[in-house]
Amino acid sequence: MPNPTIVLIGAISVLLILAAITMFISKWSRLPFTVMLVVMGYAASHLAKYGPPFLAPLAAYKIHPDIILYACLPTLIFESAFAMDARLLKHNLAPVLTLAIPGLFLSTAIIGLIVWSLTSFPLLTALLLGAILSATDPVAVISLFKQLGVPKRLTILVEGESLFNDSTAIVTAKTILIIMLAGSMTSTTLFHSMHLFLFEFFGGIVIGFIMALITGSVIAAIEDEPLTELSLTIILAYLSFIMADKFFHVSGVMATITAGIMMSGWGRTKLSSHAVEKLHDILEFLAYIANALIFLLVGLSIQLQTLADSFWIITIVIFAMLFSRAIVIYALVPLIGKLPNAEPIDIRYQTIMWWGGLRGAIALAIVLGLSNMPDQETLISVVMGAVLFTILVQGLSIEKIIHYLRLDRLLLPDRVAKMEAEIAAEKITLERIPELQRGGLFSLIIAKDLQAACKRAIAKINSRLQRLRKNELTLKEEEGLLFLSAFAVEKSLYYDMFSNGHLTEHAYRLLTHDIDLEVDLMRYRGTITETVPIGFIRRVKTLFIGWFSNVPVLNRLAMHMQLMLTIRDYEEKWGLHQGSLVVLNHLNELEKIESFKQEAIDVVKNRFKSWLTATTHYLDEITAQFPEFVNDMQQRLAQRLLLLAKYHAVMHQVKEGLLPQGIADALIQKYLIKIRKLSKPQPEKLKLDPHELIRNVPFFRYIPADKVDSIIDSLRECRVAAGNTIINEGEPGEKLYLIMRGVVRVIKEKEGRPLELATLMAGDFFGEMVLLYDTKRTATCKAITPCLLYTLDRKTFNELKNRFPAIERAIAEEAEKRGE
Repeated sequence: MPNPTIVLIGAISVLLILAAITMFISKWSRLPFTVMLVVMGYAASHLAKYGPPFLAPLAAYKIHPDIILYACLPTLIFESAFAMDARLLKHNLAPVLTLAIPGLFLSTAIIGLIVWSLTSFPLLTALLLGAILSATDPVAVISLFKQLGVPKRLTILVEGESLFNDSTAIVTAKTILIIMLAGSMTSTTLFHSMHLFLFEFFGGIVIGFIMALITGSVIAAIEDEPLTELSLTIILAYLSFIMADKFFHVSGVMATITAGIMMSGWGRTKLSSHAVEKLHDILEFLAYIANALIFLLVGLSIQLQTLADSFWIITIVIFAMLFSRAIVIYALVPLIGKLPNAEPIDIRYQTIMWWGGLRGAIALAIVLGLSNMPDQETLISVVMGAVLFTILVQGLSIEKIIHYLRLDRLLLPDRVAKMEAEIAAEKITLERIPELQRGGLFSLIIAKDLQAACKRAIAKINSRLQRLRKNELTLKEEEGLLFLSAFAVEKSLYYDMFSNGHLTEHAYRLLTHDIDLEVDLMRYRGTITETVPIGFIRRVKTLFIGWFSNVPVLNRLAMHMQLMLTIRDYEEKWGLHQGSLVVLNHLNELEKIESFKQEAIDVVKNRFKSWLTATTHYLDEITAQFPEFVNDMQQRLAQRLLLLAKYHAVMHQVKEGLLPQGIADALIQKYLIKIRKLSKPQPEKLKLDPHELIRNVPFFRYIPADKVDSIIDSLRECRVAAGNTIINEGEPGEKLYLIMRGVVRVIKEKEGRPLELATLMAGDFFGEMVLLYDTKRTATCKAITPCLLYTLDRKTFNELKNRFPAIERAIAEEAEKRGE
């Protein structure tokens, strides 16, 4: 008896060899890879009956649903979610979720009713079939999209819908099965089924979120161990699915989708740059293996006689499937486009979404997982026939439809970017030719021919580019292209800064989020924001800081939160300052090339100059407010740059073969540990010595030096952002404010107009009148720059006044001098 392990390994090896051969044939014939896999699988199943012995296991193979669900599906889902443009998905979330949830319910109902009315299937069985065949699997279509360069929005609509409706289809099918087991559809059964659906769907989201959060946190703690990071990320794809499905009995698909999206955004910043580069390739390779196995196994399982016996039922089901898909796409999608702030979806996109809604792995996994069903064999044949129709008929014809609708034509920004990339490639080639000649063995004639060919290519592409700009580009569109180019340069800089430890993870995420927002606005609305909106999390933190500041027990927590906000503000503004400088240099280089209109360049330059001016002003203010903090930041930056120089020097020596790899690894690890330590924020540098304030406040000179500490213990720290009002004229008050750092403007209402009375700085105080004379606030005080204040409440003030009577006289004298 053959060893089952050897048989399994042999069968998988044969399938992977067939997949490699199929890939070659697919590229040669220009036919979709997944379609060719099905054909190859069918051919292999027949060849196995008469061919060599090593093919024998394939002849009698039957697809097991667990192979699709637990071996292949997690990889495919996680790879799609991780590779998906999260910003674009968020921008199109309304149509995606509408198609994936209510759209799938509508499709299930339409298919079920048509099949029930035209065949002998009972209603619930027909609805189950509708749920199974409503899950789309656009693997072949997405692969084709990438080859043809169709618009990204169309790709995200098709792929996003498929990701989410996989989960909806599985949960809906389970819900219908529960109703079938109950024997009838009562209100209690229906309520229980809806409760189960919501629990599984949203429970999967929660499990995926928690597991991604744990994985990302562990990876962040490991710090620059690429192999461990890659292992944990791949494990997350499978473990999130299995934990959700088997242990918590919620949607494994939704858990893996959520984990993938989390790791593509928040989690990506936890991964080292080396791990991110490799992860894309590994996930793509695993997805290739999963797809190859699924579609080869589909081909192996085809039984033409069984399909022929169910021909008329399959025909009815295919009609119902196409009809329901048309209703969902052409009825729901236009309605979504009419919602406030929604982007209408082109009718051509709708057509591709309709015809490109292929069925595949999910449908097969659900139907093969059924047991003890009265019409089980017929259901399997019908689903197999419908899946084959979508793969072979729709999959083979979708390219022609895309071409007919002219969706394979690149968008204007992408066409310009492609030409510029071609010019850049030719210029690099020109620069490399002299390097070939330096060896002394390269023909001068060949070198001159290559140089001439490159120059001709550059001239030809430049000519096409100029014609395109002249005939198709308006000034506004050219400005848009320049902004997109500038944002790409800026985003690349931020990634390099983050990878080299110059930006913290938080600052990097904020800056890239802002750029993604600007790119979305420019691509879809042709505009950019004047100011980037404050994020929800930041608003919540600011709110909590305000609340906690007034609670004695939580005062220290509020102070720490405010310090961290100040640090993060500084890091973000510093990063934006560096980005603006780099972009302006980039625009100066473009001016020399003279490929863009000067008016367009001036508009973009002026916008980035305004951002540069704003960030410079902010950084100058912080430097004036917290010189110790800024000096420390600059020192740590200088140390990181020196360590990076050492790191690159070691890498160069390894490349040249001058340093053994083991010694190099030890040195590199030492440098990276130091860089990480220098990258961590140090809020203590923002904490100033209250003794400094006490020495600057005139009325505290009457207090003995040995009593100063008791006063400091009574003070409460308060930080105020520039532009915020600290106290309002006419309001009651209970605090006196001492300025440690910052500038405060005193304003009084006179004849309905604000009158500026004074400008107060470090060492000054205000708000004393309410404590001295028990009155309301006599003026409004507003922070002109970010301010660090200390407050003294009424109770503490009265205690100090009683202990040191000279304080009250000194405050009164100072107030009289200021004319209060």
